[in-house]
Amino acid sequence: MHAYYNDLLPSIQSLGLWGYWLVGLLAFGEALVLTSIFAPGTVVVVLGGALVAQGFYDFGDMVWFVAIGTVLGAEASFRIGAKGTILFQKGRRVFSPAHLERGKQFFAKYGAPSIVMGHFFGPLRPVMPVVAGLSGMSRRRFFLWNVTGGFCYAVILVSVGYFFGTAADAFSATMTRAGLFALAVLLTIAVGWFVTVKLRKTLPFFASVLRSVGGAIRDNLDVHALVARHPILFSVLSDRLSRDAVTGLPATIVASTSVYFLLLYAGSTLDFVTQSRFVAADVRVANLLSAFRDPDLVRFFTVVSAIGYWKVIATLGIAASALMVLRRRPQYLAGLWLTVIGNQLTVTLLKNIFARPRPEMAVYVESSFSFPSGHSAASVAFFGFVTYVVIREHIGWVVTSFVTGASLIFLIGLSRIYLVEHYLSDVLNGYLVGALWMLLGIFLAQWLTTRADWTVQTTVQPWQKVASIGVVISAVVTAAVIVKDYQQTYNRRPIHDIIQLDAPLQTAFAGGHLPTHSENILGQPQEPISLVVLAQNDAAFTTAFNKAGWHVADWPGFNAMSPAFWDSRPNDVGYQTGPGQDSLEYRHHARFWRTDFRTQDGLLIFVGTASRDQGLKWGLTHQIDPNIDAERDFLATGLRNTGLISAEYRFQLVAPVLAQTVTDDPFFTDGKAIVLQIRPEAAQQPSGQP
Repeated sequence: MHAYYNDLLPSIQSLGLWGYWLVGLLAFGEALVLTSIFAPGTVVVVLGGALVAQGFYDFGDMVWFVAIGTVLGAEASFRIGAKGTILFQKGRRVFSPAHLERGKQFFAKYGAPSIVMGHFFGPLRPVMPVVAGLSGMSRRRFFLWNVTGGFCYAVILVSVGYFFGTAADAFSATMTRAGLFALAVLLTIAVGWFVTVKLRKTLPFFASVLRSVGGAIRDNLDVHALVARHPILFSVLSDRLSRDAVTGLPATIVASTSVYFLLLYAGSTLDFVTQSRFVAADVRVANLLSAFRDPDLVRFFTVVSAIGYWKVIATLGIAASALMVLRRRPQYLAGLWLTVIGNQLTVTLLKNIFARPRPEMAVYVESSFSFPSGHSAASVAFFGFVTYVVIREHIGWVVTSFVTGASLIFLIGLSRIYLVEHYLSDVLNGYLVGALWMLLGIFLAQWLTTRADWTVQTTVQPWQKVASIGVVISAVVTAAVIVKDYQQTYNRRPIHDIIQLDAPLQTAFAGGHLPTHSENILGQPQEPISLVVLAQNDAAFTTAFNKAGWHVADWPGFNAMSPAFWDSRPNDVGYQTGPGQDSLEYRHHARFWRTDFRTQDGLLIFVGTASRDQGLKWGLTHQIDPNIDAERDFLATGLRNTGLISAEYRFQLVAPVLAQTVTDDPFFTDGKAIVLQIRPEAAQQPSGQP
């Protein structure tokens, strides 16, 4: 983990004792109203605390430098504020009247303690001392509160950094594939929440712009002349865009969206029928997620998957119906059950039409067909419709309701993919089916609302509250019992027999028994196989690599080696070596797959590719040296030097290649593969595995 911080904060760590001064100076700059916009003080203070945890700096000294810096910066801001409000003008980011007004309100509400709290409130941090100066607070009183707040800020922020710095090594050492997968899921949900909040804030602006554009078009004289020439056409268009009736704009939106989803559905179904590359990626995604399989995640996603089970959906649907009746909202009932029943019938019909078998690597045994995913379709249909009702009835915040519903739908679909009960295309197709029925249900509810004179109840009687609480509790308890009893039979995957080749190795490659190239997730060929290792068993293979100084790269991790595919499978093992093996930037690495074949001599066949990382690309992935033949020869030489290689030869596997990887890195090769046979005694030697 030291390498991680070396990459992250080289400027601080390399300064030695001057690092204290840099952190203190940035803390001063962020507290000073004139420079706060340019100084990332809080971030650097936290990272300084992380370096304290790594042993580069002393905790007490770091606190002193941060505290003194932030106190002096706030003191300078206070003196600026004492001179008046001339700095605060429209168009300025920090010195904006809005920040000043917000600071005044904050100061008026909390008084002198707001000086302490202001150190922890982002944009208010440099403004609060200015407000204190404007209010006429005495310098002595401000100094006492400022010193208190400055030292609290320093101790807390450095401690936060120290905590994360201490936890980082343990996190790096103990982080499992399950942890990384869960972290990715949480990050996806967080990004979805962030985007939704931003869209919610910007929608009024875009709506205003569209209204202005529409008004300008409506008032244009040429448009008036065009309407006069085609009255029938524009009368129909006017009716379709009218907001006064559900058959106008609402129907147009629903119809347009439904057509769009139908086209998407037709395209995905065509992909399935024609076995396109998208569907070909299904098997690779399933194999890849099998490598992430973890008991804790299996239990978690089993529970999530159970929420989309038809019994749970039916229970929650009955409860939702009861609440609609109790709150006198019967207009939603028809839409809800049209959505639920129509979706279930469609899914059942499609499953029997396409009759796609379940994935072989599924965690549980499922008796129904795979395409489309019933859980995914039901989650969109039911929870999507319920989310619409919640937002329509102003129950809670719009953003919270939308993101909660979307997150639940996302997790249910993800659970089906993670448990490999469905392929990726099954889940996406299920989402489309559910979305179509959800839109139809919403339209029906809207239409019924306009067709009947529904009496909207504005007050809730005590008995209705009691009954509603009873319905909710009963539904939650019943659903929890169903989820708890959601037991399924574990799928015992068949063990594939190891097939003995009836032809020489070179002939097996030429005849297609052994694919000649690695491939990306869509099945497109990538680097050709450059190494073939023959071993008596797995132990002999592992022993040879460990003795050659190659170590297992336990992907995925912080220093992960991205997986590649061969014969639709991700690599079984990745090896790395070299002085830079603990980072993505500079290292030798190789990927190997254990095939399902033995040679005519009874030896297991392992195939692999090798390359050397020579830097980072986009800051996310490694960039390889184009000369992959040199890396092939480097690995072969290392294995040869162990004394465990009994035979070695080369053969022309493919024609010479000049191509690019999936990340557009160029590579070239002469197309030859090196075959290395490991001595039988390697199987009895200690493997050297930790």
